[in-house]
Amino acid sequence: MKTGIASVVSMLLLTLPLAGCNGDGSGSPSAPATGEASLAITDAPADNVSRVRVTFDRIELKPKEGSKVSIELDPAVTIENLLDLTGSNAEPLLGVTTLPAGDYNYVRLFVQGGSPNSEVEEDTGGVFDLLVPGQQAGADNRFLQLVSGFTVPAGGRADFTIDVDLRKALTKPSGQSHYLLRPALRIVNNVEVGTIAGTVDPALFNDASCTNDLAADEGVAIYLYERDAVGFGDVYVNSAGECQHCNEGSETETSPLTTANVTQDTQAGNYTYEIGFVEAGEYSIALTCQSRDDDPALDDNISFLQSAGLTVVAKQTTEVNFTAAP
Repeated sequence: MKTGIASVVSMLLLTLPLAGCNGDGSGSPSAPATGEASLAITDAPADNVSRVRVTFDRIELKPKEGSKVSIELDPAVTIENLLDLTGSNAEPLLGVTTLPAGDYNYVRLFVQGGSPNSEVEEDTGGVFDLLVPGQQAGADNRFLQLVSGFTVPAGGRADFTIDVDLRKALTKPSGQSHYLLRPALRIVNNVEVGTIAGTVDPALFNDASCTNDLAADEGVAIYLYERDAVGFGDVYVNSAGECQHCNEGSETETSPLTTANVTQDTQAGNYTYEIGFVEAGEYSIALTCQSRDDDPALDDNISFLQSAGLTVVAKQTTEVNFTAAP
């Protein structure tokens, strides 16, 4: 849950380039074009942790033309557990806000690092500071930067969701007593997204390759790829959270766009998954029962039990079920 949301745009729109002149021949400049936008946050899950608490206190957005827009969140927005925001669940970061219309280069999310503002609880019960790379607990705030472009429509409204892929973003440096949250993010326009969901036959978990822990509901996952991916690869990122299997034409495998855990529905008894906020288009998904062995810092050779191609349609759910052979 969040503790509160409020924002103040600290850059005056009058500092932006003028959109043009009035048509009356007077040469009097017209008002800058603006639009409305909102931001929410969702999460692709991670294994071996039970709680990931993150506090954001500022958002910066950089238009292609003009100065950056700085938005203070007062009070700061705390996501009590990012792990609760899987599938089609999301929490708002920024309510509907008037912004300069046009294309944007990036968005920055400023994090209040360290407990109690931002922390990670492991399955075994230990609680650790959560920091952005280069940040010290209790010191200056650092940001996660998402460089994917997006557009705020003139006179219109766009609602965006930022997906934090914890399987890529969350890491605990060797020999350290804290976790790092790297900028493994993607942004989608909610008008253009759909959902992928389905069931998984537990008989598949009897495969000799499986290293999952059914009792802990960990280790079985669905990986999402572009339809033209050259091969189904593992999650593999560098220290900055940048994909290491995403160089077009130079790899024999491709890292997933995002992932989703397969978990047991305690009421129905079956195993299900859901991937929300997927942009409309052609994709492939693959099922693995080795996701606990997928270290994002390493090029792991994980295997996949089954795969399927599919089409995602905006505002619809595409169902894909994985079944064992008779």
